[in-house]
Amino acid sequence: MQINPISEYFCETCSGAFENPNDAQKHLSTTRHKSVKLLPLDEILECEECADSNIHQLAILRYGLNDMALMCQQCLDSTTKDSGEEPTAKYTLSNGALFGKLAQYIKFRDISCASCGADDDLYVANTPNGQIVSCKQCLPKYESPNITFVSENDDKFLTELLGLKEVLVKSKSFGKKDGRRGGSRGGRKGGRGRSVGRSRRVKKEDPEAESRRQHYQESKKFASDVKSGSTVKAIGAGSIGDSSGKPPNGKEAKKAKGFRKMVGNVGDSKAVNSKDTKGDGKGSGKGKGQDNVKGNGKGNANGKGQSNSKPASKANSNADNLSTINSKMSSKTNKVEKTVSKNGSPKVGTSSKSQGSKQTNLKKETTHNPRNSKVAPKKESNTHMNDLKSPVRKEKTPSRQNSPAPSSELVLPPYITKYHPSPKPKLSYDTIDEYFREMSFNVFLEDQLTNVSNIIEPQDLIIEWFQDQDKKNNQFKVSIPMKPEIMNRFLSDTFKSLKKDPFQKDQAMFLILNDEIPWYGKVATVDSVKTGKNRKTSKVSHVEMVIVLYKWNNQPLPKTVHAQHLKLLPASIPVSRILNAMDNLANPSFIKMLLGKEPIKQITFNNRVNFSSNLNDSQKAAIQSVLNNKISVVQGPPGTGKTSAIYETIIQLLEALNTFPVLVVAASNIAIDNIAEKLLPKHGKSILRIAATSKEREYNRDHPLASICLHHKIFDAMSMKHQQVQNDMRRGTSVSSNAYKQFALEKFQITKEQVAQAKVILTTTVVAGGPQLKSLAKCPVVIMDEATQSSEPSTLIPLAVPGVEKFVFVGDQRQLSCFSLIPNLSTSLFERVLLNGSYVSPHMLDIQYRMHPAISEFPRTRFYNGKVKNGITADSRKMEGIPENPVFFWNTNGNAREQSVRNFLREDRGYTYTNRDEVSYIQQVLRSLLIEKGIHRENIGVVTPYSGQRDLISSVLVKDDIINPTNEELQVEVDIDDITNDSKPVSIHIVSGIMIASIDAFQGREKDFMIMSCVRSNNQGTIGFLKDERRLNVALTRAKYGLIMIGDVNCLKKGDKLWKEYMQYLEEKGLIHTQLIY
Repeated sequence: MQINPISEYFCETCSGAFENPNDAQKHLSTTRHKSVKLLPLDEILECEECADSNIHQLAILRYGLNDMALMCQQCLDSTTKDSGEEPTAKYTLSNGALFGKLAQYIKFRDISCASCGADDDLYVANTPNGQIVSCKQCLPKYESPNITFVSENDDKFLTELLGLKEVLVKSKSFGKKDGRRGGSRGGRKGGRGRSVGRSRRVKKEDPEAESRRQHYQESKKFASDVKSGSTVKAIGAGSIGDSSGKPPNGKEAKKAKGFRKMVGNVGDSKAVNSKDTKGDGKGSGKGKGQDNVKGNGKGNANGKGQSNSKPASKANSNADNLSTINSKMSSKTNKVEKTVSKNGSPKVGTSSKSQGSKQTNLKKETTHNPRNSKVAPKKESNTHMNDLKSPVRKEKTPSRQNSPAPSSELVLPPYITKYHPSPKPKLSYDTIDEYFREMSFNVFLEDQLTNVSNIIEPQDLIIEWFQDQDKKNNQFKVSIPMKPEIMNRFLSDTFKSLKKDPFQKDQAMFLILNDEIPWYGKVATVDSVKTGKNRKTSKVSHVEMVIVLYKWNNQPLPKTVHAQHLKLLPASIPVSRILNAMDNLANPSFIKMLLGKEPIKQITFNNRVNFSSNLNDSQKAAIQSVLNNKISVVQGPPGTGKTSAIYETIIQLLEALNTFPVLVVAASNIAIDNIAEKLLPKHGKSILRIAATSKEREYNRDHPLASICLHHKIFDAMSMKHQQVQNDMRRGTSVSSNAYKQFALEKFQITKEQVAQAKVILTTTVVAGGPQLKSLAKCPVVIMDEATQSSEPSTLIPLAVPGVEKFVFVGDQRQLSCFSLIPNLSTSLFERVLLNGSYVSPHMLDIQYRMHPAISEFPRTRFYNGKVKNGITADSRKMEGIPENPVFFWNTNGNAREQSVRNFLREDRGYTYTNRDEVSYIQQVLRSLLIEKGIHRENIGVVTPYSGQRDLISSVLVKDDIINPTNEELQVEVDIDDITNDSKPVSIHIVSGIMIASIDAFQGREKDFMIMSCVRSNNQGTIGFLKDERRLNVALTRAKYGLIMIGDVNCLKKGDKLWKEYMQYLEEKGLIHTQLIY
């Protein structure tokens, strides 16, 4: 009788995994580690009676040939004492038999009736067609003269079930009714009924164990399928860390040799023999192996691109001729190699010239690419795109005889073309793959520009191309050494101590050719490869990853390019989530919206809705639209009650339509918190606020929303030992891998439960793609507040949440959109659906409840054409000591001049501006408000267009004893959660409760009193990006009771028509002053 062995074991102490029972036994015996998990079953090996998992105390016991058990020594002694019966056989770790008999025990323990699933009163029979297990009730179904069943009470039961043929010598007590068979224990999981004695502890069944086992098996099969097949190294690739081409000596040589062996072929590598990857001991690698890489058309991209997408016609036609070109190249390879000198440069001679003439078809016009020429390129008119490229590092070319002599000039293969993004944001697209390529390239530029330190250079990579027909154009393999500098870049100290991999499954990756041509993919499998036979002393040598390309890539992989031109950029967390969202996006309505070619359907129908609060007509109409349509666009000018409208929409969805969960997202935390605070009093038990991990400290126990924050709910539901693990990690105290693994498992389970219970989930746009919501099977409604502040690619994250049927955009295109160093990422999806006309009639909220009517007058008439009305009166915004018209402009008359500072924000053509003298004006205003008017610090905000001025104001105010009497330290917050970019001017500074920020960062916020420093003051009348009317709109609409502005009137008038118009408006009202009389 053949029993399938347990295939994989996991040491719970050190997280070691073993595919062989002998290796697992040896490891546990030598290390004395105590606990082991059977991975295929997803269970820890433990005593049937007391659940003790100490493997050194466990034994598989056999009683005759009809019963088995797994017990610890203590429970065995107790059972033996009660029953008086000794086991016939005992298999333990110490006698080397436990793992050998484990499969037999598992089969015996888990058998059940094939018909009804019962596990009592069983019979077994072996037939020519296989083994049959049946309970007594189902036995008639199988009765046949040719089948003989053996009862579980028969002494031959294990012989029939497991094929055991041991000659049994019965003891006196064996088989007696009051002996072991009638004793305290049942043999199999779940137990069998016994006539006498206590019943054994019934193991608690895990209802999700089967689904986890299935997921584990499917994941394992997927990984095996992805990794199987033959590979060949990229041209010029050598051992990791080998930049000279010379073989290392001594121990290093052995390491290098071992590494080369590991990164050769994967799986059944029939297509490439040992000559393909081995050199001659000197790193030369001459012979047929490398000829095959260069000359075999099967080993190169065939021009078909990916199976799911079509390449450009030019690339396709060129790729069709690739096999012909390669055959010509192959015929000359041996001649070329003979002409390569020792330093790797081709000698001047006929052979080299011949090769050059044959390869002319491979060269492309490179006038558009200044990197391809040694001659200094001329300046191009579109210089901003050149500025976005990260600098190319000049490296010494490795001397390798097994590859073409690399040169500083890259010769692009004919099937690869440089991608040229649209010069300005496109309003519509022909196909979804075209759309994905445009978005992918833009986020690649942003990640490349802002995460230069994360780029992995060629000398730290070994790239291998798959040779198999179904894989060669859509996946590749990468090996990266785990050198300290690599570990430090990608792992925190905590995760280094836990021996975590620096790269994760499903993490997006960019393969970059010549710093400008990317391929987009994600990690399908990641494996840490260790050196050394002793697991105690072994260390991770390198990480091997198989990267699968996303379906919208339309160029074959660069298999004929030298490895020195290839780099790898692991995508940032937001970009990874964006690219994976593209991969998962499937809703046809959303895809049509993204293409922008067809009008978005708008149904107008007045549902019988009992609104729960006092809403105006425009708010009610917007809510009706949300209830009726799959896609809704609601425009909310400043102070028009967007939060109230969103709140009422949520209530109607929950109570009237019984639709939940509702996911509410926004780019900023303040927008989300405003909605959460409104929901909290009546619906606190059904709402969940998920904060980004980096923001959890800010949402501490004293925060108003602490009771609904997921991280607090998780901590409170955790066991005490795992609470201690979390506290240790926060303090930087090291924890064991096993403790962390158990902590993470419990955290995952609690998260899953909390998310499943929530009816409203509130989080930021990027966090919506995080692990917290992975277990969410369906989310029928998504509401996005401040939609213009989310970049279009990041908006795809909530669009791709499973099961979304309704998507609601709430924003205002008249206010600032998202900030990006990449111009094409500065337009939101909200704006694009309005600009391309696909959403014809957005619903505008038309009554403002924030500003004093005198403050709102100019923005209402100038930016919204008088369509927005006041919902409050001047009396309701009147405050003692404040002028009847609370707008005040303090004119510096050119006595406070600007200073320019070069910075990397590129706020205004690469410059930020400061105005030190204006800071003294701000100090005087603040002292007046604080001391004379008695305004609380928390009710005052200071805005300025430039981050440089924000920093200057903060540094001065923090040292001012009147403004900061308690000498509080400067607090800095970053509220926008979008594509990671430290250069974005979204930091918020707080000095003794007073908020100081750029205009961009203050969007979505309000204060009773606002002070604005205009900064710009020069004779030329240059005011830079103050000309943006959206920026002025935001600046003028933050104040509720009073607005004080400081600036140079003449400069602002000269700088822009809009500012001139506003200055004239203020002059007519008599609101411009040369001294502080507020």
